[in-house]
Amino acid sequence: MPSEEATLASDDEPEAAQPPIAMPEADEGPRGSTLFALFVAIGLIAFGYVWMTVHRRSEGTLSSSVLPIHSHTIITHWIDHGYFASYGLLWPVAGEKIIYRSGTGAYMISGYLVEKFWVALTGRYGWRLLALHDELIALLTSALLALLAYRIARRFGTGPVHAFVLGVAVQMVWFTFPDNLGAYWGLTEQACCLPAAIGFLLLEERAIDGRRTRLLTVLQVLAVFALTYVEYIAGTMFIASYAATVLLLRDERPPLKRLGVVLLLPWLCAFAIYGLQLSGARYARKHAGVQVAGSGFLYRTGLDGDAMFYGDHLDIAFGRDIVRAGRPDNRQFLFRWEGLFFCGIAAVLATLTAYVRRRAPRIAVVMLFALLGCYLLYAAVFSQMVALHPNHFDGMLATPMILALFAMVPALVESHTRRTGMIVLLALFGATWLSLFQLRIYALCYPSPQPAAVMAVPANPSGE
Repeated sequence: MPSEEATLASDDEPEAAQPPIAMPEADEGPRGSTLFALFVAIGLIAFGYVWMTVHRRSEGTLSSSVLPIHSHTIITHWIDHGYFASYGLLWPVAGEKIIYRSGTGAYMISGYLVEKFWVALTGRYGWRLLALHDELIALLTSALLALLAYRIARRFGTGPVHAFVLGVAVQMVWFTFPDNLGAYWGLTEQACCLPAAIGFLLLEERAIDGRRTRLLTVLQVLAVFALTYVEYIAGTMFIASYAATVLLLRDERPPLKRLGVVLLLPWLCAFAIYGLQLSGARYARKHAGVQVAGSGFLYRTGLDGDAMFYGDHLDIAFGRDIVRAGRPDNRQFLFRWEGLFFCGIAAVLATLTAYVRRRAPRIAVVMLFALLGCYLLYAAVFSQMVALHPNHFDGMLATPMILALFAMVPALVESHTRRTGMIVLLALFGATWLSLFQLRIYALCYPSPQPAAVMAVPANPSGE
């Protein structure tokens, strides 16, 4: 298999007119495990700051909020009756015999195990413990994305130190994205499937240049299985986007047999397990009087024709007032990230243009199309679902944009400035400012309860 560097240089035009990007050797720089540990350590610092500021809430605040109560109902039912009593599916309503069929329930398993251990140890449910668990999932996802940003920056020829700084910039912007911070109140299936998707792309980058091994293939199979089992729609769309990208882009098309093993086999296994769960739920409905609930295909796609909640696909971006109306505090700030959106779109287009001109490696485009295509296909097919739950899906869309804006484009521009470090420095300052700006937006969307002494202070303390 030709290397990425050789692919960039292989064309009918003279090599002098299209100089290839300088690529590091495979073993150059710190090991992946060392880098990941460093990114986790940096993420823990940011997590500590967030935990002591915007996430400084009491258990009473959590136990009286809708999303934590929803998680509590599901987890305590599994603890009291057993995980397999509902066939691994969600039991969302306390005191009612209702099984939720529109998902495997896999995204709640780790939280259930944590709470089961805590209940066995202390005898009580840990509201703050589950919030801590959920936010640590977001932290680990940000560390994986930072490692991916480091790897792709190195592919653009950036030095190890500069690539590491760009990885930290990507990590901080992603971690402080308001909907990702919202994991404190409860995980979503879409957030939980991102680590598997990022892990798959990390393995894909590792496998190029003829370095594919059987272990890497097995790990990619497991990543696809985890992605599909956690969120079967997102898994299906990611597989479709990735397969279309690697088959349609020029050069290095993978063998169909390998694609079948890596993509199709784990996808079928995940759906087979989900099918067994649904069969169990249907058995419970027939013999135990359990109701099996969940929105249908027509409702989620919007093909039922109902216009109560949204009009067309453009309302995914512009028709969010109905969703905001259900929130009590500072609703005008919810689901607003226009600056990052437009800058991210520009960065993605710049990276794609650089690839067409052979200034960007192929793997960068594979990453962008796999992640962006997953969201675009999801939103195109299940438009009503995406329109009604922007907090579930905005993080999916923002992820490739953040990667392009704070890793790919700075690394690309840096390669044309004799690697002075100026562009990396600007990216670092921009990421710092945006991260703190996003923290403020999150605080506005989820304001902390104010002490009575603060509330009693008059608007004009000077009395003038």
